[in-house]
Amino acid sequence: MTTATVQTREDAVKLFREMGLIGAGGAGFPTYFKYLTPTKILIVNAEEGEPGYEADKILLISQADAFVEVFAALKKIFGFEQIFIGAKEKDKKILEPLREKYGFDVRYTPSIYGMGEEKWLTKAVTGMEVPPGKIPLHVGVTVNNVETVYNMYRALFQSKPVTEKYFNVYGEVAKQTVVLAPVGTYLIDILAMIGVDTTRYNKLAVLDGGPLMGDRVNVGEHAVTKKTNGFLVIEAAKYVADQVSLRPLPGQPAPTWDDTLPEAMKKLGLERYLDWHPTPADVLDIRDKVTRVKIFMHQDGPRGKPSIPIVKVGDRVKIGDPIAKPLDGPINDFNLLSVAHHASIDGVVTEVNEKFVRIEKK
Repeated sequence: MTTATVQTREDAVKLFREMGLIGAGGAGFPTYFKYLTPTKILIVNAEEGEPGYEADKILLISQADAFVEVFAALKKIFGFEQIFIGAKEKDKKILEPLREKYGFDVRYTPSIYGMGEEKWLTKAVTGMEVPPGKIPLHVGVTVNNVETVYNMYRALFQSKPVTEKYFNVYGEVAKQTVVLAPVGTYLIDILAMIGVDTTRYNKLAVLDGGPLMGDRVNVGEHAVTKKTNGFLVIEAAKYVADQVSLRPLPGQPAPTWDDTLPEAMKKLGLERYLDWHPTPADVLDIRDKVTRVKIFMHQDGPRGKPSIPIVKVGDRVKIGDPIAKPLDGPINDFNLLSVAHHASIDGVVTEVNEKFVRIEKK
């Protein structure tokens, strides 16, 4: 077993900020800030609550050895006494071999739509109730999803920043796909690569996220962020802008947090994804095919702050080079929540502003 590049809580927290780690899903909360507060329990969230999400389970299966190493490092550096993997009962068949081979402590929860939410998951896994207005940290629990923990491994053992993202593309597409792409890859380029007719993109509605929690995005201008878990592609006519949700099929009520996944997917006409369990070999790796990226300076949720660009137009960059820094000031200042960002392709900086940095291969 190899050794992590840092050995103390203080150094690891700084590293997470410098390597640009945020929650690789959900609100994208800056990872470093969670780890300022010691807890005894870490829950690795493998729930993937939205219909059609499979990327985290693929990571657990394909990178199991990495998770063994990072779990040991996190226990040593941060003092965790228990590390649980929280997963839905429906995924027991594909995750049990990992528990048996690697000794992972997998705790299965009911397969209902809202179980991926941190408070629900904390209660289901530990039995502890998170008080209203509080977060799991207040009851001694840290929660991160699978890909976030994998990014910790890359930072701690390989000194690699966050430059790539696993995510799902599903809905009204020819084939459900798990994609591995550089952070900042244009959505419209992804759709073209998986066979979507992008000449009619103005007739499509795409949600960055799932049907209950996703945000509708501009198909021509949006790009992959560090917290993108999936793109749900639907006909614009089915989208209800004032609810930021899908219109249920005729005669069906709207999906709710208490629905089982089959119930939610049936209401949305997505039940064909219920039995879809891709393998690592099914991942579409487009990292070498991407020729332009748009890296947003504000990716870390509503509480985070935009990072500060440190490159200028004409600069030549390589994958992993810093292109933006966090805000100056004490690392424990909640009002300065921000992380560094890095080039995700080799190329030339073609645009810089307070909102994003654009890089193109030239």
